[in-house]
Amino acid sequence: MTAKIVKYPRRKNLTRKLIIAVIIICILVSFCLLIRQTIRYLHVKADIQALESEIEMMKSENEHLEKEIILLQDKEYLEIKARKHLGMVRPGEIIFFVGD
Repeated sequence: MTAKIVKYPRRKNLTRKLIIAVIIICILVSFCLLIRQTIRYLHVKADIQALESEIEMMKSENEHLEKEIILLQDKEYLEIKARKHLGMVRPGEIIFFVGD
């Protein structure tokens, strides 16, 4: 008698479906990870832009304050500031306040 090889089409079909399912799951997981990393990248990029904008604003403020330091070295400017902001007067002067 000769031995007959019996093929099981259901088993081969099941293996093929299982492999396809695993591949699809791997693709979906990879896609989710890619989206997550892309969202994180965009958040970090937005944070960097906000910080760069803040740096520029602080540089501008720093330049203004450096100019103010130089001006405060001048006695006339210092006197004007003291009169305007502190209401200081020289002896014998009278201050008149005019309403807005």
